[in-house]
Parts: sequence; structure tokens; C-alpha cells
Amino acid sequence: MFNVLINKSSKFVGVDSSINSKTIRLFCSINQVKKASFNLCIIGSGPAGLYTAAKVHRQIPHANITILEKLPYPFGLVRSGISPDHQNEKKVKNTLEKVLLEHPHQIQFIGNVDIEKDIKFEYIQNNFHAVVLACGIEGDKKLGIPGESTLKNVYFAREFIGWLNGNLKDQHKQFDLSNENLAIVGQGNVALDVARLLLKKNSDELKKTDITSTSFDKINKSNVKNIHIIGRRGPLEVSFTNKEIREILNLPNVNTFINDISTLDVSEEEISKLERAKKRTFELFKQHLKPFDKEISENGNMNLIFHFLRSPVELMGGNGDGEDGSMTLSKIKLEKNKLIIDEKTQQKKAIGSGEFEIIECSSLFRSIGYTGTKQFPTVPFDFNSVSIPNRYGKVLEETKSDKFIDGLYVSGWLKGGPSGSIPNISANSEETASMIHQDYEANQFNSNNNTGKNCDGGHNSITSLLQPNHKIINFNDYKKIESEEVKRGKEKGKLLEKIIVFDELKNIINSSSS
Repeated sequence: MFNVLINKSSKFVGVDSSINSKTIRLFCSINQVKKASFNLCIIGSGPAGLYTAAKVHRQIPHANITILEKLPYPFGLVRSGISPDHQNEKKVKNTLEKVLLEHPHQIQFIGNVDIEKDIKFEYIQNNFHAVVLACGIEGDKKLGIPGESTLKNVYFAREFIGWLNGNLKDQHKQFDLSNENLAIVGQGNVALDVARLLLKKNSDELKKTDITSTSFDKINKSNVKNIHIIGRRGPLEVSFTNKEIREILNLPNVNTFINDISTLDVSEEEISKLERAKKRTFELFKQHLKPFDKEISENGNMNLIFHFLRSPVELMGGNGDGEDGSMTLSKIKLEKNKLIIDEKTQQKKAIGSGEFEIIECSSLFRSIGYTGTKQFPTVPFDFNSVSIPNRYGKVLEETKSDKFIDGLYVSGWLKGGPSGSIPNISANSEETASMIHQDYEANQFNSNNNTGKNCDGGHNSITSLLQPNHKIINFNDYKKIESEEVKRGKEKGKLLEKIIVFDELKNIINSSSS
């Protein structure tokens, strides 16, 4: 009979001295609890996907995590959505990359995989214990006004930023910068990104970033002189951050105007109720925005004109000037707004006053938010909140349901809606990872696997299905691409030169392998 020593916490701490070492080793090995295998698939390799992978790995170190990405490279909006002249913000890429570099066997990247087109979502669910949706929000919101869908030169701001950043899916876009007057509708930072980049024409600083040479040349040769930023709300309600607004209002060789100085007439009482950041925003506008002056506007500088409390109600074109008889945008009809308190929400909202004005404009960028799209046929989507219905990251069967879809989770914008900085996304993914860990510890995944699923397939189930007929791109392939981009960038005196043709990417990978 063994005399086993146990402490107050019921943990094994020793045995009687009469037991030999061989017996001790046997006793320990018999009583060790073997951890169940766990294959996790994360769809999306931006901050939400990579943060989730890192946090799951920390809590379940033996988990085998496969990250699927539609594009041939990782990092999502860090690579293709942050403005090229904001390289400090892009440095988070180094943190995200460590997730793939430090755990090459547990966390594996597979790029150039389009869900439903290249591989069915159902197949992924059947070959992994759990799936996390972290691929961001698609679908840009439209103005919904006459002329928007019929006139040429009406664009989305997000596509323009993607084009500048070398995002492959935006390279077929054509942006007309040949005329003097351009407008941007929106009161968030993306609207300011578009304006600022166009105002940095001939900038050596911009040229040395990771902006594509093609897009920099286009900006450099642009004829844009007057940039109108239009928003339905007033100066106190804008979503610009102070860092962004301060930067654009202090650009050299730029005149900063406001179209209607009366929109800055705000009472001291109202200002006193503002949060500190909002007060500073208003101070910046008061300090830098002057009534439009035609004489000053012709001093050789570019002009930035803010239009507060204005909503586009119609886009107007000239005579058919395209080969197909299509018309190009030439003017925008704006309605003056006034702010009222919404009885239901008790929040300010803008309503039309019935007064109108017209401004000349030959190109228009929309940056007014996202509609969202139902990216996965069997997964619910709430178009009101622009997110997948979930509770703490666990996906619900429908918006107001109390039932979960087994083994399905969500992170990032798809979880909480299309807003939030990278630190917010990190916290967002922490919660999702904790729910996955909780379900794993509760043996939730094994109990759900009596359904004919082959959850042990994991990473190999993806590669075996797609190869050799489909070109998948792993992390080592991406590093070859990046190495070539850095090399080409050095030759041009810039950070890197992004490769914008997919066949060229494939050739780089293949030539490096031979």
C-alpha cells in the first residue's frame, strides 16, 4: 500500500520514502491529464485576427491555429487602410508580425483564400473545433441621392486609401484628379486622410513612404486646387480626432476656409458642456478657419474649405462627355441643415431647412460609414448595428436569440461594429479569446463533435483541399514578397515599393523557391 502525501489543496506533493523512483514516475504518468487537441480557424489576418490568435495561444498553448486571409498578405487595414503618411500608426505591424514569427508551428497563415469562392465556409466549420470571424466590415454606405449611381467620378474614400496603399483589390480603380474642384462627404478621419494626401502634392515626405509610385505620380500631377469637406453636422459634432484636425489645419501652402462662418457661432454655455477634447476641436476650428476669400484663394496655395451643417441632396452633371454618353459630375446641390434634439434618443440630429446652395465639383469621395454585408451565408448579420449578433464574442443564432451557434466566435469590427482604434480591437479580441478558453476548459468542443465533423483535419484539411490547383500563400511566401518590396523601395529612396500585380507576386514566390 502506497502512502501518498497530499496537501490541503488536494495536490500530489510526495510519496512515502519506501517507494522507489521508478514507481513514482509510473504514478505521475498515469495521473497526468492529457490535454485535448484543439484546432482553431481564424478568418481574417488584420489586428482582430492576429490579436485573437495571440491571446488564444497564451491561454491554450497547444492549440493549432490556422489564419485564413482573402488577400495574399497579412495585417489587413494596417497594410492597406492606414494612410501612407502615418507610418507611426503602421508600426503596430511589427507587434502583429511577432504572432506569426514566434509561433510558426502553432499559428499558421494561409493567404489568397476567398471564402465561398475557393473554399466553403461549411467545410471550414467541419474541419475545425472552432472558427473565429475577424475579417472586418465590407460595404460602404451610399448617399442615396439623385445622380450618385449614374454620374462618373463618384468614389468611396476607403477605396482611394486602399489604392494608394497598393491594396490589390483596389488597383483597377480609376480616380479623376484632373479638375480643380473636389469634394469629400464625411466628418471622420478617413475624410481627412483623403484631403490631406491630396494637399501633400509634391511632398518629399509622402514620396518616401510606402505609397505606390503609381498613385504618388497621380497625386503629383493632379490639378486639384479646391477641396471641400462636407458634413451634415456642426463643428461640435464632428468625429475628427484632434491630432488629425490639427495636422491638416497646419499644412504649409494651404488656405483653410469655412463656407459659412455663422456655423461657428456657438454659445459659451454650449461650449462649457463639451468634453475637453471637443472643446479643443472647436478651438482649432475657430483659430484656423476664416470666411472664404476669393482673393486669398487665388494666391497660389491650395484651398481647404469646410462646409458644416450641409447635406448633399443631388449630384449634377453636364452634357454626356463619355464615349458611352455618360455624364461626369460637375456640381453638388447642398441643403442647409439645422440641429434638433431627437425625442427618442435625446441626441442631436440634423434636419434639412429647405434652403439650398450649389458648389462646383468634378470628383466626389464618400466617407459616411458602412452598411455591412452578409459575408457568410449561414451566419446572421445585424444591419442595424452593422455587426454579427453575439454575446461576449460567441455568435448567436439570430439577433435577439439566446442560443449560440456551436464553435463560432467573432472579433474586431464584425463583433462590435465599424469603429474603434487598434487598442480597442485588442481588448475586443481578449474577450473573445477568453470565451474560447472557457468553452475549451468546459470540454465544449469535444461534446459538440458527435456530429460527423472531422475537427482533427485543421490546417492540413485546408492545404490538401486547395493544392495544387489553387495558389495559396504562406507566411514564408509573404516574407519573400516583402523582401522584394523593400529592395525595390531602397532603389527608389523610399520605405518600400508595394507590388500591385498578383501574377508578379506569384513569380517572386516561385523564383525564390527555385
